[in-house]
Amino acid sequence: MLAIENLVLSSARGPVLRGVSLTAAAGETLAVVGPSGSGKTTLALSVLGHLRPGVTLTGGRVRVDGHDTLPTPHPGLRGRTVAYLGQDAGTTLNPYRRLSDTLRTALGARDDRGARDLLDRVGLPASLARRRPAELSGGQQQRAALAAALAREPRLLVLDEPTSALDPVARAEVRAELARVRAAGVGLLWITHDLSSVEGLVDRVVVLDDGRIVEDAPARRVLASPASATAAALVDAASPTAGAPPGRTGGAAPALLRVEGLTATRGTRRVLENVGLSVHPGRCLAVTGPSGSGKTTLARCLAGLHPPVGGAVLLDGRPLPRQAHKRRTADRAAVQLVPQSPAETLHPRQTVRDALTRPLRVLRGMRVQREIDEEVERLLDLVRLPAEHARRLPGRLSGGQRQRVAIARALAAAPRVLLCDEMTSALDSVTQASVLDLVRDLCEEQSLGVLVITHDPQVVRRVADDVSVLEQGGLRPRDLTAAEQAG
Repeated sequence: MLAIENLVLSSARGPVLRGVSLTAAAGETLAVVGPSGSGKTTLALSVLGHLRPGVTLTGGRVRVDGHDTLPTPHPGLRGRTVAYLGQDAGTTLNPYRRLSDTLRTALGARDDRGARDLLDRVGLPASLARRRPAELSGGQQQRAALAAALAREPRLLVLDEPTSALDPVARAEVRAELARVRAAGVGLLWITHDLSSVEGLVDRVVVLDDGRIVEDAPARRVLASPASATAAALVDAASPTAGAPPGRTGGAAPALLRVEGLTATRGTRRVLENVGLSVHPGRCLAVTGPSGSGKTTLARCLAGLHPPVGGAVLLDGRPLPRQAHKRRTADRAAVQLVPQSPAETLHPRQTVRDALTRPLRVLRGMRVQREIDEEVERLLDLVRLPAEHARRLPGRLSGGQRQRVAIARALAAAPRVLLCDEMTSALDSVTQASVLDLVRDLCEEQSLGVLVITHDPQVVRRVADDVSVLEQGGLRPRDLTAAEQAG
């Protein structure tokens, strides 16, 4: 069904994929894993016959169902023979169209019956059919995009991080649907950095690093006894025992940020109800909960991007205006948000340097170019990105690299409170561990208060001092400690 032969893809900086060869039989499930920036998404797009701007075919070929996809795909290939679910589901759904319209178009149908069936297939209620993407949580957007990809019953489904933004319940539902798709004879090419997401679902694992295949073996063998250093690092970092809780004590210091009776709506629907919490200096509070429970809305309310209809957000005991543009410059700098989907918040025509320079100028008042350049380099080093990435546009970065740029942009404001909305969902396990360790270090060294929105128990285990659970718009009556959550 899929045959990639000695594929070489290059950019102005050099090879992106270096002689990659692999095959997948009809109905076979293949996982391609590797660290961020290793070329996974570039490989996935080549199967669709698509190359990112600046990437060219230097050698080799890609064939799907006997037809070459590069440099031009066979007519009718996309959608019917092979379908694609991208990493940033929010960018694949038309923001102005209701889900029912999007799914009807994908099906080529005139009524909503098929759209409702597709939503049910991926575990979403039919009532969501009338909503637009902005009215969905990140997890709901991802499942809606999966429904659209399945509309024409493709024979090969290319999945780029399909479960990265999902809570455990939603992840289990999507895995169950993908298991049914696999049982029906559809081949899956699963691009991921999370080895735990593919366990029990894939036949083979291909490990990619720096554009080269460093391991290709049955899934059980790779997970149990990886032969390459790259796979071993991914397996170790994904282990449930990796990253012990930080073990900080205290919290007696006055809260940096306090939330009292916060209530918020989306349209006529109430998504947060009387929420209260505190973020203390030098401590990390994790807020968990299922997709659609209001976690992202909470983070946006605290940042002043979604005005609540009731309650208050207090910084150092002083109420903040509900909208960011009405807050003082110092207050906007003090509370910074790392969004869930950097692809939607980084300007596609602004380089990384431009993205980092703006908060340095606007929020910190820096004017001397030499000082700005030095600070940009320091911020990139802080999030483990080479200095040369400052010249790149977001479209020339991997999903994990974009996520790290978003973190660096938030840190550029020198915040006192950092709001992290699923900030590690696009990172491989090794990079995720380093970023979480960075957050923990910032807590300790700079007395930074951190609120982490997450559905990943591994994130909670590694970085959180305290945990609150958001369910149906309200917090549980008492907070759980990280130790209790791990237990």
